Amino acid sequence: MSESHSHSDGDEQQTENALTYTRRTAMALLGVGGVAALGRDASAETPSADGGTEGGPSGKPWNRDVDANGHSLYELDELDVRHVYTSAREADVVVWKDEEGVFHADGPDGEIASGDGVVPVTRAAIDGLTDGRTSKEKVVVASPGEIREGDGSIELPSYTILDAPVTLSVPDGEEVLPVVRAEGAEQIEVESLVVEGPAEMGVRLTSCSEVRLGDLRIVGTKSDGVRIDGRGDAPRSTDIQVERVYVEGNDHHAFETYGVDRLQVDQIIGVDPASCVVLLNDTVDATVNGVVGLEPGVPAGYATFRVANGAHDITVGEVVSRGGARGIFGVSECYDVTVGEVNIDGASDQGILIQNCRNFAVQGGVVKNCDGDGVRIDSRNDGEQIPAESVSVTNLRVYDDRDDPKQAWGILETGPKTNNNRIVNNDVRGAGTEENVRTFSNTTVVRDNVGGGFASGEVTLSSGESPAARVEGVRGSDYASVPGSVEEPEDFERSALDLRAKPATGGTSSTYSWESYFEWDGQAGVWDLVFEWRTDPGSDVDVDYVVDKTR
Repeated sequence: MSESHSHSDGDEQQTENALTYTRRTAMALLGVGGVAALGRDASAETPSADGGTEGGPSGKPWNRDVDANGHSLYELDELDVRHVYTSAREADVVVWKDEEGVFHADGPDGEIASGDGVVPVTRAAIDGLTDGRTSKEKVVVASPGEIREGDGSIELPSYTILDAPVTLSVPDGEEVLPVVRAEGAEQIEVESLVVEGPAEMGVRLTSCSEVRLGDLRIVGTKSDGVRIDGRGDAPRSTDIQVERVYVEGNDHHAFETYGVDRLQVDQIIGVDPASCVVLLNDTVDATVNGVVGLEPGVPAGYATFRVANGAHDITVGEVVSRGGARGIFGVSECYDVTVGEVNIDGASDQGILIQNCRNFAVQGGVVKNCDGDGVRIDSRNDGEQIPAESVSVTNLRVYDDRDDPKQAWGILETGPKTNNNRIVNNDVRGAGTEENVRTFSNTTVVRDNVGGGFASGEVTLSSGESPAARVEGVRGSDYASVPGSVEEPEDFERSALDLRAKPATGGTSSTYSWESYFEWDGQAGVWDLVFEWRTDPGSDVDVDYVVDKTR
């Protein structure tokens, strides 16, 4: 296509607010213009052999030319550093906008295309790369632009890099497809991308492999910020690397995968997404360093981080969640999932909900001030899915310190068929208005928690009585009162119970000691906790106790 506008090397710097460029600047971005555009004619002064300058202002050599390890530096105060581009921005084709608002796609051999729309010209720039290439070539979009209905998507074929650090904006009311799209491509990269406005999505990749996403900022899309998939009859996407993604105010998930193998993510930040910040569906072998979410999934019940539909072999370093529906949600037969540390505050439902998942571990952190449960381990009674099994919750601090606490249960396990879980070494003081820890299954290990156990409370050891005290039914409570618990566990009599007990504040100063044991009540089908005096102090003693279940 012929040039719409021509420019000379002597053109002045273009209007900065519009990020327009001269052709000389564009050629510098291509790496063929020598020194990148500096806002002045760099050829006007040439360093001389004696260290001075020819044709430049008079002055001592030391303040006109400094030998900095072989690099000549002069008049640094006059450089427009905002228009200095390093080799990281060098491209095979650069898309830029002149001061008349016309976009140009230039390659080393001249102009490839020009036109009024940034997306059509960028597509033409990609089409102008080497046909049948087997190594990556890059297109840089150097000027911002609007995307209009009918512009289509920026399609990425194999061996293509897109670098668009400027804002691509979508006006309200426009029906715009995903801004960046790839299907069946390999060896592709999006080094940077800024999208603002109601496009369908920021990035949509289907059945792609060996993908790298760099710095992405996506605001206000109608659906996902980023979606990577390969499901149904489509091949799975594989080997995806994601660096940093920021998504704000979109109408669905900030970052979603479905049918992906081998995913590596550094950080995803989501602010007020309608659904999840990160949702991994049917995704295998994924490592996520950090997920940060503000107000996710209200009122849909989603979470800052969610795994679903059989996702497995997932490791997450840290999840930080403020407000929203939930902090973490695992559902629908996911397994082999580990979350290293959490910081969850103010969820309107559960801070953490692990439902019908197996081998799911939360290894530490804080959950506080939730309107539902702090942590809930649950199995839905649908007769099809695996139960919540081998779930491990350890090293958590769970509490509600609001003036009007609403967190009914600190850590709550519900059934049916929930089994072989671990609630160990947590601090649950002040965790629940109903109870700090409540379990359903008698195969669940509950031990070494501060502030709660399988059963806990205070009992008075009466002087002169034998037994000194009896706590009936230390199964914790009537299971029928626990949401989702509809039947007594069958193997309760096989429980291995352990007691932690100490005198309550204000005990007698006399010498005393006691022994304790658990006694099976076969008629009631429960264990009683029994205290007997070894040394009776002659007055009553109040004792705090926690019953752990170590099996």
